[in-house]
Amino acid sequence: MNLLQKKLELSNGYLGYGGQDQLGFHLSVLTNMGLLTAARHTNLSLWLEALKGVVREKLPTVNAQPEVAEAMLNRFNQAIADLEAVIEYLEQ
Repeated sequence: MNLLQKKLELSNGYLGYGGQDQLGFHLSVLTNMGLLTAARHTNLSLWLEALKGVVREKLPTVNAQPEVAEAMLNRFNQAIADLEAVIEYLEQ
């Protein structure tokens, strides 16, 4: 059965193709609609939480001197705090 023959299903509140790996589907939707459009139509706090998660996963894998890694983490934490303040203001 090819992709065109499958039907979209709602699962746990999200649209997708039932029971299959959804990554390709979700990436294609984001690619087709564009990240900017997606960001405009969702809660900015969700984007920030996703960004924090991805960066915090990647930071420990950086091959840098401990002082450099700590400085990067400090800059990241400050940037996140700044973005949270902006998002809080915009959502008021």
